[in-house]
Amino acid sequence: AYGLAGKGRKVTVLDAPTETNKASRTNVGLIWCQSKFLHLPNYAKWGFISSRLFPELVRELEEATGQKIPVNFTGGIIPVLSEADYQKRGDYIEKLREALGEYKGNMIDRAELEKKLPKIGWGPEVCGAAWCEEDGVIDPLALLRAFRAALPKVGVDYRQTLVFDVRPHAGGYRVTTRDGVFDCGRVVLAAGLSNRRFAHFALPSLPVYPDKGQVLLVERMPYVMPIPVLGVTQTFGGTTIIGFRHEKAAHHTQVVPEAVAGEGAWAIRVWPELGKKRLLRAWSGLRVMPEDNMAIYSRLPGHPDAVLINTHSAVTMAAAHARLLPDFILGGELPETAREMTLKRFGYAC
Repeated sequence: AYGLAGKGRKVTVLDAPTETNKASRTNVGLIWCQSKFLHLPNYAKWGFISSRLFPELVRELEEATGQKIPVNFTGGIIPVLSEADYQKRGDYIEKLREALGEYKGNMIDRAELEKKLPKIGWGPEVCGAAWCEEDGVIDPLALLRAFRAALPKVGVDYRQTLVFDVRPHAGGYRVTTRDGVFDCGRVVLAAGLSNRRFAHFALPSLPVYPDKGQVLLVERMPYVMPIPVLGVTQTFGGTTIIGFRHEKAAHHTQVVPEAVAGEGAWAIRVWPELGKKRLLRAWSGLRVMPEDNMAIYSRLPGHPDAVLINTHSAVTMAAAHARLLPDFILGGELPETAREMTLKRFGYAC
């Protein structure tokens, strides 16, 4: 919506009322590109493209809103606890470097890790880490607030209401909500898991499922982690979020302590100081996961003015979405890197 308004279009956002289980509010805030998607090289490249666009987007949002967005573009670390894991991750990075043509990262030994984060007392099993200079971390709630504050400044009509139905109507589309009916010439379905229902006028089945994550929150400590560590990330407020689970549990959002306990035990092996601290709370959230783990940016079959967007890693991809998707939504082509990310890969003509 923010990017579309920058193209001079009249945009209305219909957003569901805030609930604590929404994905944007259960997010650690990592801008994370490293060590993933070897089997989907273009999706890996898409993440790096977004990471490189992020600093300018943050600067623009801060100037537009007067709000400070805590962010560190300082790289990212994945600690390893064995020589076998060190070698395995190193092999993966080299294959990814070859597939992408470039990769600004490598394995670092414990001595180098201690230089990068000298205020953390690493556990005795930590032998090194995977490192990538193009990762980072942002306060996801601050980013969300900044987008929300920026929308009216660029002319977007933002409405919080429940959407009940989306249908073709009079050459365009009609969206029925709790607060009335909205008619539009173009519609973008970016409603996460609810897209399965809203896109039903064009798709019998949308290949997206809920991917459950669970996290633990540890009490505030002095801020010692300017470089984020995957799975045990200290927030800008000093608390630490532990977790990296992926579970297929339908829409079950209750915390299952025994399921997330393993991550807590792993985190203490990485950073033993955590074992002396209080666990404040735990929560879960549902990622919006396409069946092949790659984002969907697509026109709906038979509906060139109806665009569907389903993506996980939505913090990482936020800059690419704001900068590079509006032209596609308005009838243009997707950026070359993203052109395989339509519904065509699932057998739909669109």
